[in-house]
Amino acid sequence: MRYLAILDCPVIFSGENTYSMTSIDMCPSVGIAGGLISRHIKVVDARVLLVSIWTDEAASKAYFDADWYERAQVLWGDDYQLRLEAIDEANVA
Repeated sequence: MRYLAILDCPVIFSGENTYSMTSIDMCPSVGIAGGLISRHIKVVDARVLLVSIWTDEAASKAYFDADWYERAQVLWGDDYQLRLEAIDEANVA
């Protein structure tokens, strides 16, 4: 069953944190993140909105692991939301 991840976070630049990472660096990339089928990113009002579709829950949770959450806390504090849920493909058609 495919899996959906939706991330809403502020735009952060590399010089603003100890990891020297940007908000986009925290987003999965097709061809690099195993099991990622597609990703769609939009920046609106200084916030990044990411929608990504994964082959399954395990692939999604392998990317959004404890290390990812640790970096997210350093970059965004409590000013982000990550929603992970299964896609009910029977209801999509």
